[in-house]
Amino acid sequence: MKNQLNLLYALRDNSIVSISDVESGLKCGCVCPACGERLVAKKGKIMMHHFAHYSGENCAYGYESSLHLAAKDIISKAHKMTIPPIYVSFPNSHKKDELINEAEMIKVEKVELEKRYGSVIPDIVVYTDETVFFVEIFVTHQIDDEKLEKLHKARISTIEIDLSKKPSMISIDELTSILINDSAEKQWKYNSLSEQYYHQFIKASDEKEVIHRGYAMHVDSCPICSAP
Repeated sequence: MKNQLNLLYALRDNSIVSISDVESGLKCGCVCPACGERLVAKKGKIMMHHFAHYSGENCAYGYESSLHLAAKDIISKAHKMTIPPIYVSFPNSHKKDELINEAEMIKVEKVELEKRYGSVIPDIVVYTDETVFFVEIFVTHQIDDEKLEKLHKARISTIEIDLSKKPSMISIDELTSILINDSAEKQWKYNSLSEQYYHQFIKASDEKEVIHRGYAMHVDSCPICSAP
């Protein structure tokens, strides 16, 4: 379990603030995004600057909620992010996964936190000019089978960002690089375009015949921008 006290982002007057943007101590006027308790801004000369709960008690979801705030802030200010490569998988066959689109930098119009979509409440909702997709931050809990099934039913593409092996004092620069650039920590947990191409593959011809022929698929435009 990560140290839940090392928060880099907090809330002040319902707005997101970074540890670098506030005064030291209780003067920061900040609260935990998870439990609402007052935070102390610790900005000494030895340890990396961070927020801590005033009571000294651990907050079960403070660190993770802080990362959600940080991710929203970083993506919103960058107005862009790199989506991971998209593959089509062929279950129940010997055909290897096929790459249909390389990792690609896209323009972001708007970012929201934990907005409900039907039965799904994603960590982050990202809007482009033409579509919407979800971003899940994995710190202690991965997307489970139940949530994955809901994503399939909603047909909303979802990226999971794995921060479970990162230190709790991850720097803003490192977090920014992971979020904005092409990084190993990002992968599609569900992609509607991949599913669409798989169904086209099945519909096009008998699976065994296609496998022997070495069927190939190509994407000519940004997959996330044209996805349903």
